[in-house]
Amino acid sequence: MTQVAISSDIDTLESIYGGYGCVRPGGYTYAEFRMGLEAFARFLEPYGVKATLFMVGNDFRRDSDHDVIRAMAAQGHEIANHSMTHAQGFRLLPPQGKEVEIAGMEDLCFAVTGRRPVGFRSPGWNIGEDAAEILLRRGYLYDSSVHPTVMMPLLKFMHWRATGGRRAADRSTMGHLRYMLSPAAPYRAGRAGFARPAQDGILEFPVTVTPMLRLPFFATFLLATGLDLFRRSLRALKASGRPVQFMFHLSDFVDYEHPDFAGQVPKQGSGAYVPQALVTPLEAKRDLFRRAMDLLAEDATFATLEQQARAMRGA
Repeated sequence: MTQVAISSDIDTLESIYGGYGCVRPGGYTYAEFRMGLEAFARFLEPYGVKATLFMVGNDFRRDSDHDVIRAMAAQGHEIANHSMTHAQGFRLLPPQGKEVEIAGMEDLCFAVTGRRPVGFRSPGWNIGEDAAEILLRRGYLYDSSVHPTVMMPLLKFMHWRATGGRRAADRSTMGHLRYMLSPAAPYRAGRAGFARPAQDGILEFPVTVTPMLRLPFFATFLLATGLDLFRRSLRALKASGRPVQFMFHLSDFVDYEHPDFAGQVPKQGSGAYVPQALVTPLEAKRDLFRRAMDLLAEDATFATLEQQARAMRGA
């Protein structure tokens, strides 16, 4: 049986594009947050799967959304930390700035759910080495910010090119280049950083990549490349015996053709990175993801990242 974790970065349009000036006057609608979370929960129900939800602290500020956050937690989904403001340049922040981003989300999460998160993922997987010590000191069990794909240089370039005209920090993504050669299976990192295994640091759950070729393996890549490559990649992963983490985004379960989002989805060339999920119809996304989940669920046991971390810690 393959151990599988389902995670999702709960990034709203406001979280990602709030400072880009590429939306209609009057700002963002907040229907997206509730729409995406509720649709994701319904999608997972037939599989009996509990997911790890990496949430942004600013999304806890709206009293009107507290009920849906509490509902997700009550259903058994894990609420994890995705920073306070979704600072794309998280890696470039000074240590004090990183701690403010981590602690701010913690406090709001506790106020709404009564529980502090024990897992962290940096926006854009853009983690910095000094965050390892901060997370340990603050009592975190694990991080999940390292994406060890050999495509990292290409993905960095594509992001940099798509965000022309933005601040340098906003054009940064995916952390240090050396992370593309970090372990592909879960490992204990060092207190000094995430690049190499050690015995004194935090557990790292890297974003899953395929054996040998280290191709990305998550929903955005599935939308771009189709089910055939996903099927072959999953077959190789299951044969390797490694745990699998399959990662979604909130946008994967939002209907951006809905009138509420008119004028809010950035266009190509607007100085913002526009993922495939923003321009693919909801039914097409759900159909593809359902077929992928059917394949994932074959000969698999599901657990949240927190459950996996606690099991590894107790082993």
